Amino acid sequence: MTVPDPGVGVPPAGPAPAAEPSATRAVLGRGSLYTIATAGPALASLAVIPVVTRLLPVAQYDLVAVATVVLQVAYILVALGLGAAITRQYILDADGAAGARGVVVAGAGIATVLTAVVAATGPLWAPVLLGRPFTLEVLLALVAGAGGAWMVLAQAFLRGADRPGPFVLLAVAASLVGPAAGLVAVVVAERTAAVYLAGVAGGYLLAGVAGLALVARSGRPHLTRHGVAAALRVGAPTVPHQVSLYLALAGLVVVADRVLGDGGRANVALTVGAGATVVTAGLNNAWAPVVYRAARTDRARVLDETTRVIALVAAVLAGGVALLAPWLVRLAAPATYGHAELVPAVALASAAALPSVVYLASGHLVFARGRTGWLALSTPFAVAVGLGAAAALAATTGLAGIGAGYLVAYLLLAAGTTAVQRRVAEYPWWPPAMPLVMLLWAAVSALGALLPVDGAWSATRVAAAAVMAVAGLLVVRRSARARAVTA
Repeated sequence: MTVPDPGVGVPPAGPAPAAEPSATRAVLGRGSLYTIATAGPALASLAVIPVVTRLLPVAQYDLVAVATVVLQVAYILVALGLGAAITRQYILDADGAAGARGVVVAGAGIATVLTAVVAATGPLWAPVLLGRPFTLEVLLALVAGAGGAWMVLAQAFLRGADRPGPFVLLAVAASLVGPAAGLVAVVVAERTAAVYLAGVAGGYLLAGVAGLALVARSGRPHLTRHGVAAALRVGAPTVPHQVSLYLALAGLVVVADRVLGDGGRANVALTVGAGATVVTAGLNNAWAPVVYRAARTDRARVLDETTRVIALVAAVLAGGVALLAPWLVRLAAPATYGHAELVPAVALASAAALPSVVYLASGHLVFARGRTGWLALSTPFAVAVGLGAAAALAATTGLAGIGAGYLVAYLLLAAGTTAVQRRVAEYPWWPPAMPLVMLLWAAVSALGALLPVDGAWSATRVAAAAVMAVAGLLVVRRSARARAVTA
């Protein structure tokens, strides 16, 4: 057993509380709420895009697209990865909730100062990184990014406090209220990107301020230099990790555009295919606190229990997306996009949901230990190899190679994060053997990519998806009930 690093969120002395046998029910129950919050921005984007592209001229929508990328990257960067550190600190650190509040206050201040510096230097970096001058639209994206960072810090505190209701409301304010206000402003005032982005920025600022107010009302913060430094040691190395995950999809679109001249269709296929992975990420918001609260010697048992069930959920969701891909892509794009060619890419991308479960499970132990530095190397490496694989495969298999690149990235994430976990965890863990789940996952992913997409044979896709969904639901419910009986 390794010795904990001094000062890095070491749990207080004394016996840790026993793990709850009903960990699966806790994850699936609360996780469904967190999934709504996680999937909200993606669903809002799907709902807003058809409207905003019709209201704004093409040149103005290009500005919105660039600003959206700036917004997403900005709030990851200026938050300095403190979100994950705050949840961990709330549950595992001796200062508990008060110390976590202090980190939220400090993090909000740091994010505000960093945003001001980035905005002030905008004329220097914008032409280099964006290929365009620093404009009002980019400034509004940075303002929205500051609000997004405040929101992420507050949500991390709420996750530690096990308050999924306010967590979801903050996500709704940012992902729905802002874009809705922007669309109204475009209709009423002027059809420009700046007007729309002003509404988006307002939504993020509203969510950020509301989140900070919730944290402030929960009690007095305990702000210390030691607490902030410990949180930064855990959180800052995860910034390359988080940015790499976000850029994985964007990078694959760029690869498709460069290799195939087909970035638009690749974006549709990846957006649909990543749906199952979005659900696992939502469940993770409930999953991580359950693992953190378990006794250190019992975390392996909790991970075995929860990983099996969440992996089954992921396999069923991924299989459903893969099998129903012909109809999902028809909903997402018009016939001119060539639906049949999108289906294999969707099926392969959706298969990434299962390795994402193993990646998240091992990540819990890395974060619980506070040794996140290796993730700054392993995650960019996995994403880079995935992009390289996509470029090589796309040249011969078309869009299917792009979906395969996403799957390769997550397979390497699972392997790499497990290797990091085995190196740094106090009680290293191996993912449990799940032969039936793995067989189901491989079978439905292959069927989703290979079965006919039209004609009479396409009905087998619907039948297979229905049987799999019913069987999976019965198994998950039986497992959850069995855990409840032992509680």
